[in-house]
Amino acid sequence: MFAIDTNILVYAHNKDSEFNEKATIFLEKVMNERDERGNLPVCIPTQVLIEFINVITRQNLKFPLSLKEAINVVQDYLNFDIQIINHLETQIQTFIELLSSVSTRKKIFDVALAATLKDNNIEGLYSFNVNDFKDFEFLKVVNPFEEHSGI
Repeated sequence: MFAIDTNILVYAHNKDSEFNEKATIFLEKVMNERDERGNLPVCIPTQVLIEFINVITRQNLKFPLSLKEAINVVQDYLNFDIQIINHLETQIQTFIELLSSVSTRKKIFDVALAATLKDNNIEGLYSFNVNDFKDFEFLKVVNPFEEHSGI
């Protein structure tokens, strides 16, 4: 299973983004795929939904969503049949262990996301920012906008 990163959601819901069309097409595709048991091949971590609200409502965007609009988008994902991944009790310990593999505090939220994925046995992440996660060998990170991604 792959998780969807914040940037994919932001691009899909930010009409002014140069990646809006690609992100929208990608999300529509993965949200309509099912495995042999009828499950979606993707999930969304709670941290991603929180980050999404933070980013998509920023006033420095040309067309930011209002807080109410952003909440409605998140509620739509919650109402959809997608698995939402939450922090586990082991989160802080996994976070501390993974933090030793990075050299800058700027990666704190990436490390927190990686810890959530590791604790929940999520093997992959769809993200535009592949390099942000290169330090985590357990995680396969794919940019779905690249031609060779197979998406």
